[in-house]
Amino acid sequence: MVSTELANKDEAETSSGAQTLFWGLISTVVVLYFIGLAFLTWSDYNRATTRAEVELEHFAELYEQAVDATLSVANVRMWGLIDELSTAMLDDPDQFEAQYGALMNSAVEEIQQVDALVLIGADGVVLWATVEPLLGQYLGDRAYFQAAVGLGVDGYTVGVPIQSRATERRITPIAWPLIGIDGQVRGVLASSLGEDYYAELLAADGVQQDMFVEVVTANGERAFSSGRAQRDPDTPVFRARKEIPALDLYIDVTRSKEAVLRSYWQRTLVFTGLATILFLTVINAAIRARAQSTKLAQALRNSERDRERIRVAQSEFDAIFENVGDGLIVYNDNNKLHRSNRKARELMGVSSNIKAVEQLRSMIPPFSQMDEEVAIHRIHVRNAENESVAVQCRVMKMHLHGDYIAYNVLQDISAEERLVAARTAFVTSVNHELRTPLTSLAGSLEILHDRFGETMPANAGKLLSMATRNADRLLVLVNDILTLQAIDQQQLSIQTERVSVSEVLSEAIAANTGYGVNRDVQLGIHGGPNVSDAAYVQVDTVRMQQVFSNLISNAVKYTPRGGTVKIGAELDENTVTFYVCDAGPGIPRSAHDRMFKRFGDPVHSRDNQASGTGLGLAITRELVMRQGGDISFQTRSAEDGDENPGTTFFVRLPRDDDAAPTQGTPV
Repeated sequence: MVSTELANKDEAETSSGAQTLFWGLISTVVVLYFIGLAFLTWSDYNRATTRAEVELEHFAELYEQAVDATLSVANVRMWGLIDELSTAMLDDPDQFEAQYGALMNSAVEEIQQVDALVLIGADGVVLWATVEPLLGQYLGDRAYFQAAVGLGVDGYTVGVPIQSRATERRITPIAWPLIGIDGQVRGVLASSLGEDYYAELLAADGVQQDMFVEVVTANGERAFSSGRAQRDPDTPVFRARKEIPALDLYIDVTRSKEAVLRSYWQRTLVFTGLATILFLTVINAAIRARAQSTKLAQALRNSERDRERIRVAQSEFDAIFENVGDGLIVYNDNNKLHRSNRKARELMGVSSNIKAVEQLRSMIPPFSQMDEEVAIHRIHVRNAENESVAVQCRVMKMHLHGDYIAYNVLQDISAEERLVAARTAFVTSVNHELRTPLTSLAGSLEILHDRFGETMPANAGKLLSMATRNADRLLVLVNDILTLQAIDQQQLSIQTERVSVSEVLSEAIAANTGYGVNRDVQLGIHGGPNVSDAAYVQVDTVRMQQVFSNLISNAVKYTPRGGTVKIGAELDENTVTFYVCDAGPGIPRSAHDRMFKRFGDPVHSRDNQASGTGLGLAITRELVMRQGGDISFQTRSAEDGDENPGTTFFVRLPRDDDAAPTQGTPV
């Protein structure tokens, strides 16, 4: 007993020491991680700020070079103009305008760097200007004028930015001395570098959205800024400054530190978040691994109990498998697995698993032809009482433990088949029993209305009309149900013959004109029917007129009184497309997917919904498909806010003639 206690004590002390060492190692790793993360963040910050400063310096240098280059070009062009004016008569403004006005205006248009031109005489008075308010003004007191008078050939001067008297814009004056052939200064040719000039150069150099660019003098006078609003002087920025020697101006480029470092902070947050998640995942995995290792011994001690539970679970599974309500048969292709439950053996009329498997395999496709999708087979077997039993067998090929097995579920459907047969007989009987009296009733009501309708009291006439409509509606419903039953039981007879397109259209108009007249709606063939005499289709004429009756009656119901339903066809090389077009409220988008379903929900609101059985379009689609065609529709719905609402149904059938007209010919 003492030795056992000592062993337990030593084991506890060893476990405690290992626990302390483990948590010490975890703490060290965490500290090192955060130190490394801080170092990487600091390095990335330095890289981001250095890159921003280099970019600003580079942009300022490019902008300075662009300004210098464009001014050099302007200087050459202006001295060419000055050479032309070296012999001009300056004392007669009218003669100067007549002789040199066009040349001066042409120079303003061609030299992009200047946006105005002023000729100042030696006395400082403006002799000629593109800006009329400056004519006659005295500008001799301007610093740029006084500086230009003292320059020689090929020289020019740039003044301090000023507010223009004529245009009220901020400009940077630039002036060239007008030197005669005798070498004497005869006047000054002055222009200006407007803010548009700097802005165009700035756009050409590709300024970034968050850059703020200013052109200033040495004393801080601003010639140009890239934004309307002034930059807040208290906002921390990165700055680069470059001198323009030719203008004695400076380019001042700044970017907000917040904008520059925004991507840095985003990158840092993402990187820090991902790295921390990964790090915590690793730490958590280490902690969980240690926890799992401590549980391993307990798991080993529990293994025997788990094996016992497995045996119990296996017994429970076997009991469930054996007593489940459906028949189950499982086998593989190499005949090593044969298993069935009690219900399956009862259905098959056998007493062993092998016989149940052999009998089933003889009734369904071979194992090699099965796939992993569920397949359903109907088979008939004889049970222990030698009674024939209808069985539905659901077969699925499954991959289990490296081998494929066939998993079969057998259900006794004899009662279902008897129920279906009884239901079919009932529907047929009821429909036939209702059809004859309804036909008689509808005919009697129609005769009564024709003979005595005008002499009946108003209320009696309304009741008679209501009874007639409901009798017709019930008769249509019975006929639709009989048609659907024939379709479902594959008993619908389709007898096709070769018929011209024009004949199909004419019969459709003739058969449904009366229905349109009753509702004050006209039916018209869109285009001339004679155009389609050479086009033929193979159709069942009776079923085809049933198709047109359903489509035209729907179109008439939804077309406003006084409107027109257009009926026609279009021909292409291989197809005839019949169409029925109405001017009704259209079909809302929410109802497009249920237009051809049986007994579908109403398409429109109660105010717009026409009465019907909900079977017409479902029957129409079946009839069209069984004649080798297809049906579709296009619509614009008032409920969806479309203008000019209406619906057109299209029935496409293959052509059956030798000569086909050009594609899209209307008929």
